[in-house]
Amino acid sequence: MNKPMIKILVVEDDAADFMLVKQSLLKSDRNQYNVQHISEYNAASEALYQDDCDLILLDYFLGSHSGLELLQQAKTLQFKRPIIVMTGSNSPELDDMLMKEGAADFIPKDELSTALLDRSIRHAIERKEAEFKIAELVRKDPLTGLGNRYIFEEHMELAIARAARKKQHLAVIFLDLDRFKDINDSLGHHVGDLLLTLMGDRLRRAVRKSDFVARIGGDEFTALIDNIENVEEVNHILEKISREMCRPAPVSNTTLDVTVSMGVAIFPHHGQMAMELMQKADMALYESKAQGAGGYHIFTDRLQARLIHGLETEKELRHALRLQQFELFYQPQIDLDTGAICGLEALIRWNRSDGQVMSPIEFIPVAVRSGLIVPIGCWVIEAACKQLQLWREAGLNVPVSVNVSPRQLKFHGFLKQLLNCIKQYRVPPGMLELELTEEALIENGLNQAAMLGVIRNTGVGIAIDDFGTGYSSMRYLREFPLDRIKIDKSFVSEAGITGLREPAITQSILSLAQGLGLSVVAEGVETNEQKQQLQSQGCRVCQGYLYYRPLKLADLEPVLRQAGGISSNDRHS
Repeated sequence: MNKPMIKILVVEDDAADFMLVKQSLLKSDRNQYNVQHISEYNAASEALYQDDCDLILLDYFLGSHSGLELLQQAKTLQFKRPIIVMTGSNSPELDDMLMKEGAADFIPKDELSTALLDRSIRHAIERKEAEFKIAELVRKDPLTGLGNRYIFEEHMELAIARAARKKQHLAVIFLDLDRFKDINDSLGHHVGDLLLTLMGDRLRRAVRKSDFVARIGGDEFTALIDNIENVEEVNHILEKISREMCRPAPVSNTTLDVTVSMGVAIFPHHGQMAMELMQKADMALYESKAQGAGGYHIFTDRLQARLIHGLETEKELRHALRLQQFELFYQPQIDLDTGAICGLEALIRWNRSDGQVMSPIEFIPVAVRSGLIVPIGCWVIEAACKQLQLWREAGLNVPVSVNVSPRQLKFHGFLKQLLNCIKQYRVPPGMLELELTEEALIENGLNQAAMLGVIRNTGVGIAIDDFGTGYSSMRYLREFPLDRIKIDKSFVSEAGITGLREPAITQSILSLAQGLGLSVVAEGVETNEQKQQLQSQGCRVCQGYLYYRPLKLADLEPVLRQAGGISSNDRHS
């Protein structure tokens, strides 16, 4: 019977002691040992990076260094091989200390024998293998069998250390499946799980065996590609991954067309730390998805500047919330039959400490990414409800629409806060409307229909904002309790064009709304020709610069008083 070969690295600065250990090992009848020798601490420290043995036999005293230092370094590097410490000192206190620092065993040199070494080595290796298997189970994604976020971050730390030492590059790739939620919602989670398993397997086969892939949550995957020569090589890898993963996916009696978006950060150009690289790869992924499904983006200096700006803006936004630096502007909505104001859209502005008034286009994306959109959205709803009460007491009855973000709608306290505001400020039915994007309806799923039904039963209207720019679905239009569709301004106006930019689309939306019993408001009306075309197509309400820009409260109230408050026509009719 062949004896198993075990590769032993002996770290011992005393040549005579090394020969004693080697002879004891070579006498073994149980195992066959390949014995390597290192006599200096620095060489032993370097060997931890090489990971080129099955076990280390370590002398506790190494000149001016100790085995304890090497054990601590091995723990930091998460060295996976067992280390048995040998010493001439037979001290229970030293034994306990070494075991606490990760030593697999402690052997007094005066007790060295072939049998003792055989037994200690076998137990140390078996114990380490068992620990490793348990750790792997904890660190694996149970669905795909890939690593999870925890083990991916571990691998990144080790890979960065290797790359820094060898002066090499590595790439961190973040991937997610485009519109995966649609698949889950329409075909069921069991189909989604099968697709994720297939995509994980395709990703694993698209990279080299030495690379590491993981699923870090939902439909998000990561890949760690080391030993990169240049950016061109990264592009080739990304294209290979895209080709492999975007093939038609046969899943559960159907075939799905799947695309993935990817973001990349490269060490050391984009960062020195694992979390920094992951953050930047995630930002690059966000940029890739913003440019359209199925693409990839490598982190750039422009994104770096945006990251810094975003962090600074987030800090200032938190300060602005504490100091109540926000203000609502209002853009009137016009009844095209009468020319009267029939409603207002509340639009937030930020009065910064430096005197600058910042548009929501500049700070809302940061608020969404940071989660600050939830308290900011709560402030908007309360400010609008409070203003409705003040106007009603002054004899002005003008309905107000407020925008609600997808993240705000998911907030578990959203419904309670809204209902409390309606009650506190005695908002009459028909005077408040929530504007939701198609994204908000899709992200929150049909399970939100019940909540929106409760809201609508209080007399609060529900509108879809920017209709036609998202992922329109007749199912959502039919199953959600909706009152109104807002035609996005991109279909209405464009610089240099006096007529409608997309008259066929606006006509289609108006016909669709009429068939579903929904009212319509067109945004971005800037010319009389656009207004007349919309009116001829059957649109009754619009807003835009042709009539009013968003107005401060002080400028709006005289306009409302002069107009008599509101058109006699109900804007939802």
